[in-house]
Amino acid sequence: MTREQAGGGAAAGPTPRVSGKGARLSLRGPAGGITGRWVIYQLHWFLGITLGLVLAIMGVTGAAMSFEDEIMRALSPGVITVAERAAPVLSPDALMARVREQRPDKRIEGLVLSARKDEAARVFFAGGVGGNRGERAYVDPYEGTVLGRATGEEFFGFVRQLHRWLALPGNGDGVGRQITGAAVSALLFFCVSGLYLRWPRRPLDWRAWLKLDTGARGRAFLWSLHAVIGTWVLLVYLVIGLTGLWWSYDWYRDGVVQLLTGQPLPAREGPPKGGREGKGHEGRGREGGRGGAEAATVSIDAAWTGFLAKQGDHFALAMLNPPGKPGAPTRIRYRLAGAPADQGLDEMMIDTATGAVMSESRYQDKKLGAQLIANVLSIHRGAYFGLGGKVVFMAAAGAMPLFFVTGLMLYLDRRRKKKAVRLARGGVSAATPAPAPATAPAAADTTLTIAYASQTGTAEQLAWRTAGVLRDGGLAPEVVPLAKLDPQALRGRLLVVASTYGEGEPPDDVRAYARKRMAAPAALAGVEYAVLALGDRQYETFCGFGRAIDRWLADSGATRLFDPVLVDDGNAEALHQWQERLRALGAAAAPDWAPEAYGRWRLAERRLLNPGSPGGPAYHLALEPLDQPLPAWAAGDIAQILPNNDATAHHRDYSIASLPADGRLDLLVRQQTRPDGSLGLGSGWLTAGVAVGAEVRVRLRPNPGFHAPAAAVPMILIGAGTGLAGLRGHLKQRRARRLGDAWLLFGERGGATDAFHAGDIAAWQADGTLARVDLVYSRDGQGYVQDRLAAQADEVRAWVDRGAVIYVCGSLHGMAPGVDSALETILGRERLDALTAEGRYRRDVY
Repeated sequence: MTREQAGGGAAAGPTPRVSGKGARLSLRGPAGGITGRWVIYQLHWFLGITLGLVLAIMGVTGAAMSFEDEIMRALSPGVITVAERAAPVLSPDALMARVREQRPDKRIEGLVLSARKDEAARVFFAGGVGGNRGERAYVDPYEGTVLGRATGEEFFGFVRQLHRWLALPGNGDGVGRQITGAAVSALLFFCVSGLYLRWPRRPLDWRAWLKLDTGARGRAFLWSLHAVIGTWVLLVYLVIGLTGLWWSYDWYRDGVVQLLTGQPLPAREGPPKGGREGKGHEGRGREGGRGGAEAATVSIDAAWTGFLAKQGDHFALAMLNPPGKPGAPTRIRYRLAGAPADQGLDEMMIDTATGAVMSESRYQDKKLGAQLIANVLSIHRGAYFGLGGKVVFMAAAGAMPLFFVTGLMLYLDRRRKKKAVRLARGGVSAATPAPAPATAPAAADTTLTIAYASQTGTAEQLAWRTAGVLRDGGLAPEVVPLAKLDPQALRGRLLVVASTYGEGEPPDDVRAYARKRMAAPAALAGVEYAVLALGDRQYETFCGFGRAIDRWLADSGATRLFDPVLVDDGNAEALHQWQERLRALGAAAAPDWAPEAYGRWRLAERRLLNPGSPGGPAYHLALEPLDQPLPAWAAGDIAQILPNNDATAHHRDYSIASLPADGRLDLLVRQQTRPDGSLGLGSGWLTAGVAVGAEVRVRLRPNPGFHAPAAAVPMILIGAGTGLAGLRGHLKQRRARRLGDAWLLFGERGGATDAFHAGDIAAWQADGTLARVDLVYSRDGQGYVQDRLAAQADEVRAWVDRGAVIYVCGSLHGMAPGVDSALETILGRERLDALTAEGRYRRDVY
């Protein structure tokens, strides 16, 4: 069950495990020092802010150029395409001669001829700067007429300049190329660091990596877009980055060639900087040779004839580079018919005068490394992987602004929250502690023993009530914790009042007893016993621990006085049945043990603490009494709320997060959602049902098992999620008593969205109440509270050695078992059990 029952109601449901996903992002070390993760995180956002816009521009422009050839071809009939005719096309010499007549001021550096009869030839002129090609002209292959400019040519030319050097002065040799090179390097860092920072706790769960949280809002939705979609495109960005550096740095290009081919990069023929990227069918390489004034006078018809004699019509396009001087060979690069449009080119070197083939290099004959070198641009654009790859790469490139925008918004939100934390320092008012309730004296007669196993105090209270009515009947029972019951010394009659929480688990103070004493039957022949078991029927193991005690006593030879009395959530009829059984044993008559009446309170404030959180909404609630003075309570006590949305429902228990000196009762409530989408009974009513200013029915229940120690000792407070409420009361009390030497370990999902009461924590740090704070946010890749605890094993032992108490508040089904396991590893089970028996290890879990 959630909290101990019989006078203590169930919470709305188990709190999700939130220890650990991003008020501050706690990436620093245990003493505030710098950690590697902190450095990586700082670099990630700093580079994102400074170079993210550059990458956004490069991404959009890269996506725009993905289908440049296809777009321009569709928009420019009569320029890129021509009418097919029966007449033969002009020879290369005749074609270039016609072009020179029309463009006498231009020097031709390259010529592209297509095997298609409806496609224009292309002529490239000298004059490119920074590694960019010069002007391009489309030419009618039948007449040699220079056609008009293709639609979109100027647009794509400017887009290309933006993509490669941000269209800044200096072209490919200026500062723009250095900026884009740095941005591409940063893209690779984002891929690696982002993967490291978001590494999930369950890396084999694909949902943790790839499932977009479409139901999230605010910051949580931004984080989901940034991290999850980033994971979707991670491999694409790695490929884009690794190939993009080819045009950014000569040393990188040389190193890649050496790595993939084992050979140094051939001597450069063109401009050494600015990248080698070309465009379109021209092969994405250097379209021109060295050129020169004499190139116009060298005939290449013989070389072209030799090429056709060797290759025939089994080619799609051919790129001819006229020799720079007479006697030099003609270089022809070509793509075979049927080959992919973005595949690397084959090459022939032909004697310009005779047309004899001097050498030949086939793409398919090259080793993989050389093929990759020949396809750098097609890999960069995704075309190397086919049409599907081209579309995927275009979409990924177009998504780059998403990461800049979401990253910037997350950064600004983090800055705003950090400012709010600074402004909130010192905002906590002083509080005075309430006195702890007195403990009833134990009787000396041991012929009748009442043992209790209590987590939050309800079973202990019922044990003392039982003792009271028996005393009134003239008996003298002894009341002892079950953990101190010695079976070997037991005689007479034994009454056990035992609570269960969780799925059949014993309370903390008897866990060791259950593991050791109850592991085997004891010798209890002659002992008579009865059990009052407290539980909640919403759990499958209803009254599981009480039933276990009943079985153990029976197996040990004890005689049952009557069947166990099972109490469902303080059910009055079951308690009345117990009272009747006690009267048969000699107890005096007494009024029914009806729970205390609820008081009338007003909901004075309701404030959402985690807007944009990936978890359920968590609210700070403040209540004020309507027709009574503010009652007294102690840090660690429980407020029982009676929801007005269901007259038949049980009450719900919530840890009190304030002190009476604050003038009101504070709660921290997470809104629960049932599988059918409806809100939890208590949490739904408190967070969305009751209006601010409306009446709320409340009663207070002491929780002595979670009260503060009387002595001024060090205190380790561990919690997650709304479990901070119970710890907040203790920290307020320590501040009021001017006690420092406290250590808070608190976990939630994300530091930027789930920093509950960050102002309080900052103030307690500033005034010395908190000597140490560890905030752990799982969605920021920091693990969970138990992970941080385990990492600080030496420090935990040092605190315990000097007398520290350990208080844990939070989810029984998430954080608490992990913390208990970590403490067992650190301290050993025997020592942890001893701390529990001494009251130095206490838990308020639900």
